[in-house]
Amino acid sequence: MPPRARLLLVVLLLAAQANQAGPGRGGRLRLSSLTGSVSNRVIEEVDVDAVVQRVDVQALLDRIDVDALLGRVDVDAVLDRVDVDRVLDRVDVHRLLDRVDVDRLLDRVDVNAVLDRVEIDRLLERADLDRLLSRVDVDAIASRIDLDGQIRRVDLDAAVAQVDLDAAIAGVDVEGLVRRAGIPELITESTGQAANSALDLARRQLVAVDVGVVGLLQRLLRRDPAELAPGPPLLLTNRQGEVQDPTLSGSRTRARAEVSGYYAGPASRILAFAGDVVASAAAFTAVTVTISWLLAVSAGITFDTTERAGPVWAVALGTWYLLWWWATISVSGRTPVMALVGLKVVCRAGNPISAGRALLRALLQPLSVLLFGLGFAVMLIDRERRAFHDLAAGAAVVYDWGGRPAELPAPITQWLAERGGVAPGVQQAPDQGS
Repeated sequence: MPPRARLLLVVLLLAAQANQAGPGRGGRLRLSSLTGSVSNRVIEEVDVDAVVQRVDVQALLDRIDVDALLGRVDVDAVLDRVDVDRVLDRVDVHRLLDRVDVDRLLDRVDVNAVLDRVEIDRLLERADLDRLLSRVDVDAIASRIDLDGQIRRVDLDAAVAQVDLDAAIAGVDVEGLVRRAGIPELITESTGQAANSALDLARRQLVAVDVGVVGLLQRLLRRDPAELAPGPPLLLTNRQGEVQDPTLSGSRTRARAEVSGYYAGPASRILAFAGDVVASAAAFTAVTVTISWLLAVSAGITFDTTERAGPVWAVALGTWYLLWWWATISVSGRTPVMALVGLKVVCRAGNPISAGRALLRALLQPLSVLLFGLGFAVMLIDRERRAFHDLAAGAAVVYDWGGRPAELPAPITQWLAERGGVAPGVQQAPDQGS
């Protein structure tokens, strides 16, 4: 029998049973019961799948209150019967998530249980880690992680053994990294500071010797060392802002006394002169040997080195000495060795020496040596510690260590202060705490 005929037969049988019940209220009740029975029997007899295939489900859902329907349906039971993976294949997941309150969903989900079921490595491969980290409070995560425990779990030896250090270093611009870190400048600065410290230490010892020698000579000459002029007025004014009072006393001195711009003593000057003689002679020898070799190789010219050429070489050496002292002092106020010792030639007032005065000083300097050294001995009695050639040229020699202050060693300063005397060329400064 066809399904439609069977359905019609069932409806007629049920109607007959209803008529037998008779009219009245009881009949209406039975009719309601009949309707429920008919609905159930109809559902049992109808091929629902065939009906669904012929029905416009989308139009049907548009007319149904889905929320009310879900309220009457056991959703969990429906999900048990549905192939959820197949549903997800057909659903626009992104559109679905846009409509879902994800935070509320996470509140209801056991996240740890979900993570147990998720393949984390696969998840991380698909995630944009940079974007994820930009939204994560890394400090908060680090505060919750037992870093020591994690480090203990890592076999550092095994990790290092797997790293090709040579390849890693080869890929690093070590030179650029060193430059960006400022290591060359740091090494240069450290080396320079160490060299300057050693040089300044030697200079301080020379200044101390100068102070002792000049102080002793002034006492032998029955002079008060405090009455000696410390240095050229212009240099003292520029350094302190006003001309210093050489009679200042009665106060404690600082740990070190600065002597920049003060007249240089005999020990420093004689050492510098001797060093310049040796240095200029060595430079003359190197230059002449180099020139002789170049002329012999390039032009076949050789020089006579016999005794007959002695006067010529003497003149050449004398000219070289003159240029050594004149050119260097005219340009920078000092010779190379004077710069090493920490001395500078200035005019008597303290301003830079002119080329003319420097030439006159260089020409007269040999006379100070030839007169049995009496020209240099003049500085032992002169109040401004000037030699004969300094007096004639209107020049003076002062302490000048370049960009650093020339300071007297602390023990010498304290020794002089305890004896109540002022060192020649050294100005006591009052202690601010006295």
